[in-house]
Amino acid sequence: MRMSGQERGFKTALRGAFARVLAAVLCLSVLAGITFSIAGCQLIDDLRGLNGTNNSLSETELARLVANAINSESSVADSYAKIPSNQLDGLSYSIFYEYCSILRQCSQVHGTADSFIILNDTDKTRYFNMIDFDAESGDSFQTISKYGDMDVIELCYSKDKNVYASPVRFTIAKSGDSYSISGRYIYDSIIAYSYINHYFEMIDDDNVDGLEAIIKSSYDSDIYLNSVIHGKAQYIADYYRLKVKSNLSNYQLRLFSPTHVQYYIPEVLSEDGEKIISKTVDLRLQNDGNFFLEDEIPVVINEIRLSRVAGGRLRLGSTYTANELYKLLGNPIVVSYDPGVIVLTYDGMTLKLEGDTSSGQWSSGRLSSVVLRKDDKFNLGDELFIGMNLSELLLIYPMIDESDFVGSFENGDGEFILSFRFDEYDNVTRIRVGEAIKH
Repeated sequence: MRMSGQERGFKTALRGAFARVLAAVLCLSVLAGITFSIAGCQLIDDLRGLNGTNNSLSETELARLVANAINSESSVADSYAKIPSNQLDGLSYSIFYEYCSILRQCSQVHGTADSFIILNDTDKTRYFNMIDFDAESGDSFQTISKYGDMDVIELCYSKDKNVYASPVRFTIAKSGDSYSISGRYIYDSIIAYSYINHYFEMIDDDNVDGLEAIIKSSYDSDIYLNSVIHGKAQYIADYYRLKVKSNLSNYQLRLFSPTHVQYYIPEVLSEDGEKIISKTVDLRLQNDGNFFLEDEIPVVINEIRLSRVAGGRLRLGSTYTANELYKLLGNPIVVSYDPGVIVLTYDGMTLKLEGDTSSGQWSSGRLSSVVLRKDDKFNLGDELFIGMNLSELLLIYPMIDESDFVGSFENGDGEFILSFRFDEYDNVTRIRVGEAIKH
């Protein structure tokens, strides 16, 4: 979900899958279809000469210690002890342990790593650009550059059990010829990781109040009343319960950094419930220091019909004769024609129908759109009305702000789009229901 205080929704960002193919001899990585050319594989278990002295370790030696700690839980304490304090960047053992545990879970999908490589500058830039994707297009999100100059280490597997899983990577900070564990990067990565995992855990526990507390910081505008945010939390919990078929343990960590964490959820029911699709959920760090969750949740809208206050209902996509329609709605103020389109203008409402207009009149037509500007004579259901506030609309459709206040429904006669226009006070001035344009 994305919503800033002054805007009505952001575009959903960072879609698509990440893939990885490892060739044992060349150590080639593939991420999101981009091939990283890397040379110089280093064996992980070569720890000769690492005795925990006060001498500074080389970048390769530091990377080997971290890789060993990722490979085996029993190696974490020994690896940490061998890193001189001046190269730990203030990183505590507990944080180092947790960081390695997270990467170990990702690594186990591939098997046991036996070597590692240091990405060259070109491939490192590509990787950081993936983390920063959509961050440099505006001033909302922080970029990875705030953590200074770093190298990226990738684990390699001669017997990779899943070459399509995301690569396992960590960073080494560097300053000239000096190298250190990037303590601040690791610490902040775990904070971001814990935040998004807490979000998933609240959903998994059906803890709507806890979920509400997590998403609350993403909605700082006055339109987001407590009742609106609670409605969003309930909607999200219901969506995951009904549509997400993957267990929490099957979610795949795709990006793990302090400014951007991404999870891939492999099995989700499509909106129509007819096929299994996938989705991604992203956590981004904003410039104000708050986290922002990007979780695209479909807006579900039940069929909307046009009614006259005095009685009678019309169905979008249905065909009506002129007599039938005039009997239900009364005579229009103006009837106009475009090729194949009949436009009926009423006081506060405009209808469009598809029909034969070659004779300059019409006998029947298929109702394709309704635009409502006043609702004293006509309405689109009991809940929607002209003049309603945006907050009232969000109580009906909790996630419609995430899609620029546009939703859709199908009724067997077509797919129709519901959209709104607002005044400067966030009150609805126009409601439109029209057939979706097929491309």
